[in-house]
Amino acid sequence: MTVHSRKPAAEPSAALDRPQVTQLRLSAFAGHRAAVLPLGPMTLLTGPSGSGKSSALGAYEALARLCAGAELPDVFADPVACVPERARADGQRRRGFR
Repeated sequence: MTVHSRKPAAEPSAALDRPQVTQLRLSAFAGHRAAVLPLGPMTLLTGPSGSGKSSALGAYEALARLCAGAELPDVFADPVACVPERARADGQRRRGFR
């Protein structure tokens, strides 16, 4: 999968005050391992079938829903399906989306 992201042009000062998501880090989500996807005002995901474009969009959607106040069970009806079986735990023994 290839990520193409445009840098924003000079923005009005009001837009600079808003929080922005500039990258999506997926340590182990669906088929992604240690993926860092830069995000801009317009980001294009390209790649062959099965390269992870839909999974990356699903992770971004989950992040947006959680930030908007959705409850974890509402966002991940089957959270185990998002965590690869071979995903190693981090230093705090966590696996999956965080």
